[in-house]
Amino acid sequence: MVLFIINTNYLRTLFLLFGLMVYTATQAQHVCAVGKQKRANTILAKTSTVSQTSLMNQYDVKFHQLDLNLERNSTLLSGSVRTVAQVVATSMDTFGVELHQNHTIDSVKSASGTLLNTVHTANFAYVILPNTLSKFGLIDVTIYYHGDGHVTAGAAIGSGFSTGTSTRWGSQATWSLSQPYSAYEWFPCKQALQDKIDSVFVNVTTSSENKVGSNGVLKNVIALPNNKVRYEWQSVYPTDYYLISVAVSNYVAYNTYAKLDGDSMLIQNYVYNNPQTLITFKPFFDQTADMITAFSGMFGKYPFWKEKYGHAMAPFSGGMEHQTMTSIGVIDFSIVAHELGHQWFGDHVTCQTWADIWLNEGFATYCEYLALEALNPSNAPLEMNQVHATVMQQPGGSIAFTDTTNVNRIFDSRLTYNKGGAFVHTLRFEMNNDSLFFALLKKYQQQFAFATASTNDFKLLLEQFTKRDFTQVFNQWFYGQGYPTFNVKWNQFNDTLFIQSTQTVSSSTPLFITPLEFKITTTSGDSVIRVQHTQLTNTYVVPLKKSATKLAVDPNNWILNGATVTKDPSWTGLFQSQLLTTLSAYPNPVANTLYLENIPLETTVTIYNQVGQLVLEVINAQRGIDVSNLPAGLYVVKNQSSTLKIIKQ
Repeated sequence: MVLFIINTNYLRTLFLLFGLMVYTATQAQHVCAVGKQKRANTILAKTSTVSQTSLMNQYDVKFHQLDLNLERNSTLLSGSVRTVAQVVATSMDTFGVELHQNHTIDSVKSASGTLLNTVHTANFAYVILPNTLSKFGLIDVTIYYHGDGHVTAGAAIGSGFSTGTSTRWGSQATWSLSQPYSAYEWFPCKQALQDKIDSVFVNVTTSSENKVGSNGVLKNVIALPNNKVRYEWQSVYPTDYYLISVAVSNYVAYNTYAKLDGDSMLIQNYVYNNPQTLITFKPFFDQTADMITAFSGMFGKYPFWKEKYGHAMAPFSGGMEHQTMTSIGVIDFSIVAHELGHQWFGDHVTCQTWADIWLNEGFATYCEYLALEALNPSNAPLEMNQVHATVMQQPGGSIAFTDTTNVNRIFDSRLTYNKGGAFVHTLRFEMNNDSLFFALLKKYQQQFAFATASTNDFKLLLEQFTKRDFTQVFNQWFYGQGYPTFNVKWNQFNDTLFIQSTQTVSSSTPLFITPLEFKITTTSGDSVIRVQHTQLTNTYVVPLKKSATKLAVDPNNWILNGATVTKDPSWTGLFQSQLLTTLSAYPNPVANTLYLENIPLETTVTIYNQVGQLVLEVINAQRGIDVSNLPAGLYVVKNQSSTLKIIKQ
C-alpha cells in the first residue's frame, strides 16, 4: 500500500511530477450475526491510514446525495455522490474520502462546477480544494465515478455490495450491506461512527420493472427514456455511514400502518415478485405494527416516525438494520423484532466505537425477548433459556473486546449478541424495578438521541439513574468471563426451610456476587424469594409453615448459571438456627429501594423513625421496599423476629 502524507504541497507536486490526469469524461449462530460476519476467518485491515483519518477528521459531514445507476442483477454501478461538509479544523485545503480502488473516478467538481484535481490511490481519494477554507467553512464536492461495487473477500461481509438470486423464490436482487467498514466499497464516504450525516438523499436510476428501497421517504418515482425509472428517497434524520442503503429488485410493495399517538405511520415492505412470497411472510410483516407500538411504549416513540419503517428483501442469510428500511433475507418473528429494535439501539443511538457494539446487538437481541413478553408471553421464558444455553456452550468469553479489526469478533453470536442480551436481562434483575428499568432505556434514547454512546456512557447513566455503583456488576458479567453454577441442597425441618448454595465458576471470574431467586413449591402453590449470593457458600433460613416439595434456582433465567438442586433429608440445618433472628438489608445507606434477606415468605415489615413513629408498613417485602419518599435519617426496620437499623440518604 502506498502511504500518502497529508500535505497539500506534496499532492500538488504529484500532479506536476507525474502529470496526473483529471478525468472529465463520464442458530447455533444468531441469524443477524451470520449475515454480518465475514465469510472467512481473516483479520480486517481498515482501509484508511492514520494520516488519512486525520484528514477526514478535519470536517463534519452534513449532507450526502447519491445519484446512482443500478440494476437488480449486477454490481456494476455509475453515478455521483455529492458531499456537503463543514470544516472543523483551523483551516483545510484538501478534502479526503475513502473509495475502493475497484472504482474509477471520472471527475470531481465543486459546487460552482469547477473541476478539482484529485489523486485516487490505495482506496482513498485526495481532492485539492480551489481555496483554503477556514474553520466553519463549507465544502461542497461531487465525485463522479464508476466501477464494480462487489469486492471479493472485502472488508466486512464478503462484500458491501452484492447481487444474487433467491434459491427459494427465484428473484434477483442487488443490495448494500456496509457494516462495519464496507461503505467505501460502493460509494465515496467517511467511515467514522461519530460523524453522523445530517441528511441523506438517495436517487437510483434502474430499469422500469424494478423498485428501489432506501432510507427515508420516497419523494418521487420519475419515468425516464429508454425504459428507465428514477427512485428518489430522502431522509432528514441524522444517519451513520453504514446505515445508508440501497436494495433493487422487481419488488411488489406491501404497505401497512402503525398507530403512534393517534397518527398513522407507513410500514413499507418491498417483497419479491412471487405470489407465494407475500403469502408466506405476510404474518410477520403484519406483526411489525404491534412491535412498533410495544417498543415505543418501552423506549420512547419510534425515532423516525416522520418518515417510515419497512423491509426490503435480499438473498442473504440474515438482516441488516438500515435506517428506516431493514434489508432482510431471513424472515421470522425474532429477526423482525431484532432489526426493528435496532432502530432505537443502533440507528437512533449508535455505538461510539465498534468495541461498543453490544449496545447495538445486545439490546437488539433483548428486543426479541421483549417482543415475546409483550405479544406472545408464553414463549418468552423459552427464548431466554435458549439465549443462556447458547452463551454457556463454552465456559469463558467476555462481552468486552478491543480488536475492532476482527469482524467475526465484532459480530460474535455467542458473546456480542447472546451474552450482550443476557447482560441486559441481568441489569433489569439487578435494578429489580421494571418502571425504573424502562425509564432508564427511555432516558438513554433521549440523552444520546441521533448521536453515539459508549459502554462507559451507558454505565454512567445507569449509575446516575439508579444512584448505585454498578462497577462490580460490569466486572463480573461484562468484562469478566464465565458463569456460576449453584450446587444447592435443602431440607425443611418443622416450620423452617434451610437452603445452602455453594457456587463454582466456569472461568476466570472467581465469584459472582449477585441477587438470586429460589422458587419454592409447596403443597398449596409456588412462592419466589430473592436472596443475595455474596460468598462461595451461603446458607439461607426461611420460616415456612407450608410443606415444601420442590426447590428451583433462578426460575426466570435472570442470570447466566448452571444449577444442581438436591433435597437432603439428613441435613437439618439446625446449626444455622441462630440465623432465624438475623435480618440483613442492602444497600445500607439506602437512597431508593431497600432489599431484605432472610425474611419469611409471608411477613409484614415495619419501619420506624428515630422517635419510634411507624412510617412504613409493607406486606410480602421480598421484591424490595420503596423508601425513596422517606426523609433522610436513621430508621429501624422490624419483622416478627428481627430488628435492623438503616440510614436513609
